Amino acid sequence: MHIGTFMYVWLRGELVGTDSFGNRYYRLRGRSRRARRQRRWVLYKGAPEASRVPPEWHAWLHYTVDAPLAEAATAPSWRKEHM
Repeated sequence: MHIGTFMYVWLRGELVGTDSFGNRYYRLRGRSRRARRQRRWVLYKGAPEASRVPPEWHAWLHYTVDAPLAEAATAPSWRKEHM
């Protein structure tokens, strides 16, 4: 992580959760008067690879859902672990 990213996350980010890959998901603290939506982002563990974002967190990042979904609640019994 670069120093600029570290400072931005430390000053303005609020940790929302992590996934099974170790990725951390953040949102902007507070609410901007100009922004219609709250800024959301992910910090990848290891190399930045977008295919390592689980579907429940992808939906949250792209404003499909307001709150992150619980993985156990959304994962059907037939779904295999992502490789």
